[in-house]
Amino acid sequence: MGLAPSDPKPAKITIREAYERIRGWYQTNISHVSDIDSRAKACLELVERLPEEGNLSDIEIRAVLLEVIAGKLEWAYHLSDGSYKMAAYATAALEQAGLPRFLSKEEKQKLKNSLLYKYLSLHLRN
Repeated sequence: MGLAPSDPKPAKITIREAYERIRGWYQTNISHVSDIDSRAKACLELVERLPEEGNLSDIEIRAVLLEVIAGKLEWAYHLSDGSYKMAAYATAALEQAGLPRFLSKEEKQKLKNSLLYKYLSLHLRN
């Protein structure tokens, strides 16, 4: 189930700001994964390797935001950091940047050089 129309979204946020909020929340809360279903466990390696945003390209950041919407990080879609749901950060940042909820074939090709590549969902790699 997606965000409800009543779910608040940040009014002004960049993809990099959203990434840092998401990264911080997941890395702080990853210890709770054992309490969540097996899909969440699949994200452990990805979350543990998420670097600071300054070390990633925009395409890599978009890939992580897309993981929140429909991928390995989706298990926390409706979980909040006290301000917004993880999906609200990802969705708002992509919308405000005018970016789609998918990566083109060319963008996926560029991701192959990323340190995160082997930890991303298959739909973001192929």
